[in-house]
Amino acid sequence: MKCLNCGNAINNNLKIKEIFLFKEIVPNYICNLCRQELAPLAGRNNCPRCSKPESEGICSDCRMWDDKSGIINCHQALFEYNQFIHSYFKLYKRYGDVLLARLFYQDIKNWSLRNHFDVVTYIPASKSHLQARGFDPVYELYADIFDLQSLLIKVDADKPQAQKNRNERLRTPQTFSALPALNQIQKEARILILDDIYTTGRTLMHAHDIFLTAGFQKISTFSLSR
Repeated sequence: MKCLNCGNAINNNLKIKEIFLFKEIVPNYICNLCRQELAPLAGRNNCPRCSKPESEGICSDCRMWDDKSGIINCHQALFEYNQFIHSYFKLYKRYGDVLLARLFYQDIKNWSLRNHFDVVTYIPASKSHLQARGFDPVYELYADIFDLQSLLIKVDADKPQAQKNRNERLRTPQTFSALPALNQIQKEARILILDDIYTTGRTLMHAHDIFLTAGFQKISTFSLSR
């Protein structure tokens, strides 16, 4: 097998417990050389609310949201946003290399096996972005791992989040509304909302508010990068 990012060969040697204990084998699509460019968040002194790296307690972002409109208390992420992650999303989203959706399959799959929810949904692309790209990048990133339910619809904003500075992101108005399927879910359900990148938290906060307003209390969020 070759790395989906650089094309180098990947050595997927099976461990003894995978062979003899019939443990689920989770395929790997990223080579060790590329993996060395990543900055995993696990085991670091991250914000306990949003996983912002090296925060030494509640981070300034979360304290800001406390002052404004509440807080996402249960956000988890796998990797710190760095140059490798930036380049990855540039190829994946801007240039439409949809095959890269599986680059982090093993990492996301292993996380999903340790964390369980009743309902898993995702931040959808707006209609214009879907038409421009031809695919929904957040959906494709997670579709092979989770049983995703489409519960939100997103209207087009004035311009993409990636083109906004921090203050513009924070001022972005609510762009989500609930689809009818949301009304069919029991209010006691444990909800997980998926996104690709957590920057200021504005996007996930808006999505979180839709579920909170609908009467859900057990709401968690997850992103590949923070």
